Amino acid sequence: MSTTTPPGRITGATLLLSLGSLIVLVSSAVAFHHSFAMDPAMPMGHMAADGGRKLHGMALSEMPEMFTALTGLLLVVAGAALRGRPESAGADSGTGRRGRLLILLIGTAALTIDISKTSTLGFVIPGMRAEYGLDPRSASLLAVCGLTGTATGALLFGVLTDRIGRRSSYLIATLGFTATSMCGSMPTFEGNLVMCALMGVAVGGLAPLLITLLTETVGGKVRGSVVVALSVVATAVGYLVAAGSALWLEPVFGWRILWLIGAPTGAALALVTPFVPNRTSAPAPVAAGAPSGVQHLPRSSRALTHGLQRAFATLIGLLTFGLTTWVPSLARIGGVPVHTANLMLTIAAIVMIPCALLLMLGYRRFGPTSMAAGLATVTAVLLLALTASGAVAEVGWICAGALVAALFSVNSMAAIFLPIAADLAEPERRGRTTGWVSLFNRLGGLMGPLLLASLVSSPSTVLVAVSALALLCGAAAWYISRRHRLALVGLEPVTD
Repeated sequence: MSTTTPPGRITGATLLLSLGSLIVLVSSAVAFHHSFAMDPAMPMGHMAADGGRKLHGMALSEMPEMFTALTGLLLVVAGAALRGRPESAGADSGTGRRGRLLILLIGTAALTIDISKTSTLGFVIPGMRAEYGLDPRSASLLAVCGLTGTATGALLFGVLTDRIGRRSSYLIATLGFTATSMCGSMPTFEGNLVMCALMGVAVGGLAPLLITLLTETVGGKVRGSVVVALSVVATAVGYLVAAGSALWLEPVFGWRILWLIGAPTGAALALVTPFVPNRTSAPAPVAAGAPSGVQHLPRSSRALTHGLQRAFATLIGLLTFGLTTWVPSLARIGGVPVHTANLMLTIAAIVMIPCALLLMLGYRRFGPTSMAAGLATVTAVLLLALTASGAVAEVGWICAGALVAALFSVNSMAAIFLPIAADLAEPERRGRTTGWVSLFNRLGGLMGPLLLASLVSSPSTVLVAVSALALLCGAAAWYISRRHRLALVGLEPVTD
């Protein structure tokens, strides 16, 4: 039984949330406009070289909006803490069909923008390396800092979701994402590292929260397959947004625009917060007949499966973030023009969208873990065949095509692992389960950019390394699938 929150406390919390949100949004809008204004301290010769259109970093003294936005964000956190835990887990306005469709639309759109920021890392690094004169290992620190932030965010927001509810957690994450988008104005590489880590905290908390929200919104037998399809679409469109921005905006404004466009998109996500369900736990279990197979498994089997899922998530993170970080750079090594490489990556993202239907059908036909294992195995075989043929090392466009194909497969694997974990989780622990699985995914991602950075001069070596990691992912997924099949037919789990 919940206790009634005093009216004065609710009023104070609402005031802090509203005032803080307004401060963050206005400050971010001003900073976004300021980034495009002519910097009076910029040397005239530099302005003449690029027509004054390229964006440049500004000293911290020139960015008071950043500190104002931080103050607003702290007010929002204080307001959410003051309001505390929602009194009713089911007190949502969006319980009807139209409400659920709206939640699905918001969740998918937010996941798309969330994924686009992670994908942007790979497109930012080439321009950043050129401006700051960085070697591959130093440049990989940007991805490491960003992924450290996402790991922290996955853990932090997993706790916040239970303490302050879905809606407040969503608001904090989207506002944090909006405010830290001004990292595009940082004048130094070190400043970009700090801001990228802070943005990662917001991004890392948003992804598992949205997957949990989508899983709870979709009910019945189609839950897992529908959420997988939405996740694949969000992943494809998110990468399309990142690749398209690099293709059309970066040549005009420079690499900094890839960060700055997060301000308007993040603000749009924050404005739809009132439509996000305000609950702290999953709703009641679905009616009889729903595919809740894992909920009926022996607890010992579920516990080991969760451990295997975390290992699988770590491998996926190592593979995905390592490849995503370096593919835009590697695709250009064989002499493929920058515009052509970005165009190929954009086309790959477009092709991935209709593949969401195929993955949804595969999910329903073969099951989640079997599909994940098959996808990983096909990825490894394809890349090994391309590398063994020798064409990758000889022909630049084949090299770029192989890298794009690898990224396509890896992004598909990344899109399905978190929905699978959410679908197989116990309803009362779904938020924490997805948070922990996401955490291990980001921890694996921390090692990916550094691992591939030492191989970045040789596309063939990178493809072999990615193939080996994909085989490990396939083996882990096959073993998880076998454990589930044994449990579902009532057999004792096989011990190591």
